[in-house]
Amino acid sequence: MDFKVIFRETFIEDLKRIVSSIAVHNPDAAQKLGEMIIETSESLSFFPERHPKVRQRPGIRRFVVKKYFKVFYRTQHESSRP
Repeated sequence: MDFKVIFRETFIEDLKRIVSSIAVHNPDAAQKLGEMIIETSESLSFFPERHPKVRQRPGIRRFVVKKYFKVFYRTQHESSRP
């Protein structure tokens, strides 16, 4: 069963800010990092619970990209959606 991945506005804004700041020094690396974060995020449509939960934040999971960039997300099953 595939899940729908929804990017929140705060995620998009943060990603733009990160990519822009890296692009000042290395545009190619910035583009690759942005693409990697998007691709990894979109891959959550299949088995979104594969990444660890964050102990201090119930219902939140995270994955790390390139050792320094953490992406936090939550899963919501169809039956619990409004």
